[in-house]
Amino acid sequence: MKQFYLRKTFFVLILLFAAIISKAQSNDELLNLLIKKNLLTQQEADSLRSDLALKEQQKRDKDKENQHNISIGSRALQISGLVQARYQGFAQSGVNDAFDVHRARLDAKGNITDQWSYEVYAEFAGSVKLLEAYTTYKFADFLKFQAGQFKVPIGYESLVGDSQLDFIDRSQVVEALAGRSKDVIGNQVGRDLGIQVSGSFARINDRYLFDYTFGVFNGAGYNATTDNNNHKDLAARLCIHPIKGLDLGGSLYEGEDIPTATTKVPNPVTQARNRYGFDGRYVTGPFSVTAEYLHGTDASVHRDGWYAQAGYFVLPQVQLVAKYDTYDPTKTVTTDRSTIYNGGVNFVFNKWTKLAVDYLYKHEETTTQIKNNVIEAQLQIAF
Repeated sequence: MKQFYLRKTFFVLILLFAAIISKAQSNDELLNLLIKKNLLTQQEADSLRSDLALKEQQKRDKDKENQHNISIGSRALQISGLVQARYQGFAQSGVNDAFDVHRARLDAKGNITDQWSYEVYAEFAGSVKLLEAYTTYKFADFLKFQAGQFKVPIGYESLVGDSQLDFIDRSQVVEALAGRSKDVIGNQVGRDLGIQVSGSFARINDRYLFDYTFGVFNGAGYNATTDNNNHKDLAARLCIHPIKGLDLGGSLYEGEDIPTATTKVPNPVTQARNRYGFDGRYVTGPFSVTAEYLHGTDASVHRDGWYAQAGYFVLPQVQLVAKYDTYDPTKTVTTDRSTIYNGGVNFVFNKWTKLAVDYLYKHEETTTQIKNNVIEAQLQIAF
């Protein structure tokens, strides 16, 4: 029996080598040759023919299913979505309390083959917007190639799915420096057009030690019909998982952009838009803690901020959360830093439905404080 497996292994190596140097020679011809050389018996060759035929038939069946039997929930087409209905109560005078639809998303994705996959993700709240549209080719876990419109790998919180956030809103520094609502290029919901390679390697038991991502982007944001300058932006992220439950990450971004709001930076012409940051997250049982720092340079303006947050499930369906969130939009100005103390509770009814209630106490480095605290409640359904 051992000799059979040695011969089988030897045969597979020969077959792989032969496939590279000569595609014209069939598997059957190789089997006959190996029998003639007394490297395989007829019985062993028949067994291998049977294995190859079975795998080939399975591949044909899978391809046929993908091409002619696509249905919702199948491997080739999976439909999911997200609805978040929100209420905001503002302490600031002149700002009306209001209900709104924070997000209404529809996501279509699937695998055409074992290697090729795609995703199309759209927003319907407010106005219809295409958020993501890309295709991915997976060579192996350590190498995936992606092209289209998708999230730029900057920081941790910007990459977390909207339905998976511990708070209703993202942190100030993420909104300002990761292509979101307060960025100099306008609200690009953290996305851009480009290509990237990514993967995981150095497997230890049930996890990989390293994850990496490197991308090249237009830098003009999502749904842009053309780039607004000839420069291409670069983004890279590396994440390390030294022990189970602990994630340590670093991000770097180098780019040039034309700001959409000329009051945010001097000279409304192409200028530097660079970012770097570090983040960490640890989860053990019902407890989680997360911290992130981001620094940005827009032309000659330096900005930075950080947040630290913790969450604890006091009951299987009730999570208490707290966050310290601070951001300085101009490092040379000493009176414009904003700090938010955020406390909340999440009622997780099931894996699809969650009610989040947050209270934001805001403090600005000004001589006269603005009474602008906010209470928010959001009911979320993901499907």
